[in-house]
Amino acid sequence: MTQNSRQALIELLFLSLYLDNHLSLAEDDVLTDALDHLGWDSAHPRETFIFQAFSNAREASADAIKIEGFLDQRSDIIKADGAEPQALTWLTKVLGADGISPSEERFLHRLEKRLFA
Repeated sequence: MTQNSRQALIELLFLSLYLDNHLSLAEDDVLTDALDHLGWDSAHPRETFIFQAFSNAREASADAIKIEGFLDQRSDIIKADGAEPQALTWLTKVLGADGISPSEERFLHRLEKRLFA
């Protein structure tokens, strides 16, 4: 996974949490595990990116048109790297840590359609 697709996946993970409006301890643990396993290959600190990624996800989550653009852009980056299976696996692990809610299921379905179209 390239750094670009890694960053796109992290932003998608954060967006998924905003859209669900619920972060459980189980999801937080798996999210932390995902961030650790994905690694980091940038001269800029991961924490700096994480703060910006949360801000980007929060801004996108406020508007349906922004959400679609956000999903399209991040999906394209992941697809260009061929990292679709890894991305969907981590998203499913994080969101499924406490059971997949209907909103999480819709989000995963929308993303899967983009990644594997």
